Amino acid sequence: MPITEIDAALERLVHHALEIMCFAEAERLPSLPAIGTPVEASIDFSGGRTGRLQLAIDANAAHTLSAAFLGVEAGHPSAASETTGVVQELAHVLAGRLVTLLDPAVPFEAKRSTASRKPETTIGQAFQVCAGTFRVTLQVS
Repeated sequence: MPITEIDAALERLVHHALEIMCFAEAERLPSLPAIGTPVEASIDFSGGRTGRLQLAIDANAAHTLSAAFLGVEAGHPSAASETTGVVQELAHVLAGRLVTLLDPAVPFEAKRSTASRKPETTIGQAFQVCAGTFRVTLQVS
C-alpha cells in the first residue's frame, strides 16, 4: 500500500477509534505542534509490516478521553489514574486495526515498545481533540 494510502487510512482509523471508544471528534491539524506535558504510549507491531505506533496526547485531553472511555465524569479519580492505560489501549487498537488493514491475511502481534529501529517510512499526524492535541506517529518498515 502506498504511503499516501497509509496516511489516509491512519487518519480514518484515528477518527473512528476516538469516536467509538471515547465519543470524541477529532479535527486534523496542518502541522505537528509540540505538546507541553503529554501522556504517551507506543506499540511495536508485526504482521504484513513491522513498525511502531506512538501516541502523545495533551494531558488534559488525555484525561477527558479517559473519562469518556471509562464512562465517568472528567473529574472522577479513576479518569486520572487510568489515563495512561486508556492511552495505551488506544495505541494498541490503532496499531491492530492498521496492521489488519494493511494485510488482513497475516496475524497481528503487538508488544510495548523496546528497542529503536530505523523505519523505512514515518507518518506523523496531529488532531485537535477535547481542547488539546492528539499526535500519532507511525514508523513502518
